[in-house]
Amino acid sequence: MGFIYMIECNINNERYIGSSMQKNKNQRLHHHKDKNNKCISKQIINRNDYQYIILEDILDIDKKKLRIKEQEYIDKYDCINIRKSYISEEEKNKDYKKKWHQNNKEKIKEKRKDYFKQYRQNNKEKKKQYNKEYNKEYNFFKKYNNVIADYINEINKY
Repeated sequence: MGFIYMIECNINNERYIGSSMQKNKNQRLHHHKDKNNKCISKQIINRNDYQYIILEDILDIDKKKLRIKEQEYIDKYDCINIRKSYISEEEKNKDYKKKWHQNNKEKIKEKRKDYFKQYRQNNKEKKKQYNKEYNKEYNFFKKYNNVIADYINEINKY
């Protein structure tokens, strides 16, 4: 048993499509809500205005067939998924991957740009704190580098 689901943003209609074989369908959504989730779906979840929609319930299916079905939905809808859910044997070929990336550079670039823009917005305070700590350390080392340089210059005079 498995199911295909979509997380759709009510603000800008971004979509994330996934699949699961978990019996409790809401358990999968909890994974996306987890604070440690690094999945691109997090940008939709963080806006706190989305729908969790079960697209299809599939009773008798194995993981491979479920992934193939998920990929069909990803190809059908315009969604923010970066990774493919299923890669055929042909696609596993390095030449194919290279060609695919070359043909989809702009799409990948846009998705990454949007993801990192959202990440920066969601982590402004964290960044401020990091910069504050980094500047303290930088100034500390800068101060002592100058002291050491002066000391070496004094030694070199002799």
